[in-house]
Amino acid sequence: MKLGLVTNPGSERNKRGIKAIDDAVAGAADVLHVHLEDVADLPAVLADFARREVSVLAIASGDGTVQAALTTLFEERPFQTPPPLALLPRGMTNLIAGDVGLPARPGRALRKLLRSLRDGDLERHLETRSILRVDNLADAPPQWGMYLGAAGMARVTHFCFDQVHSRGVKHQWATAATLFGLLLGYLLGRGTGEVFRSAEISVGLDNTPAETRPRIFVLVTTLHRLILGTRPFWNLGQGPLRYSSIADPAEGLLRNVMTLLYGGAERRLPESYESRSGHRLELGTDEEIVLDGQFYTPRPGEPLILTAPEAARFVTI
Repeated sequence: MKLGLVTNPGSERNKRGIKAIDDAVAGAADVLHVHLEDVADLPAVLADFARREVSVLAIASGDGTVQAALTTLFEERPFQTPPPLALLPRGMTNLIAGDVGLPARPGRALRKLLRSLRDGDLERHLETRSILRVDNLADAPPQWGMYLGAAGMARVTHFCFDQVHSRGVKHQWATAATLFGLLLGYLLGRGTGEVFRSAEISVGLDNTPAETRPRIFVLVTTLHRLILGTRPFWNLGQGPLRYSSIADPAEGLLRNVMTLLYGGAERRLPESYESRSGHRLELGTDEEIVLDGQFYTPRPGEPLILTAPEAARFVTI
């Protein structure tokens, strides 16, 4: 078996820790290692990996590079069957790797991965997740990923990039602290600026009619847990899409926040809080959305169509 490793030198943690990755695979005849200088080169890299019969694809980067790889794998189809993915969390927040990735120490994680690959026992370390497909984007062809946010979620992500990460404060704790601080500002009626401004967003899940409400937060994901192990979804059926939203005003937000984030399969929450699952979701908004940390604009006058028609296998050693 052969490992194809893509390392993005521009990812946050790789700026200072790329040597551990290079050292872990140096001289390994069964490893093809590419430093990805431009994400636009990724389709050519994956096509070459497919020609050279790579059996496991490792990505040492953040969520944005993972999203680009998923789009290439499922939209352009360089592999007849996409190989298992081994994700090393090397970006700023790494939500995808936090659910289905390798441990944070890259050298050790790669050595464990190679041992498992060479011993032939990789199968017992695989987990499957559905992959989200987003249609009707104005500025891009269909994109694939694992979490999409609208309204406040998209604005919080922008705020973190512009005001928090740019000042040297990084990773999931920084994002969580920013989110909770902005939510507290929303509750107190100050300090939020435009972040939790409500937006009229329509949501239609499977065969239910679309409902338009003023919403401050919308999330659709196929992950099982998010930042700091939160699980802000409940009332789950058989569908792979996990959808949650908060309407404006968010009734009793401070009182209900722990139930919202860490509650069980069924949660007693006010009518402002909605969560369901399904197979197809129509999301009507004219505002920018965020997909795995990347920003996109919906096609004017058309709802985004969210489905999860494919699944990928992830290595979780």
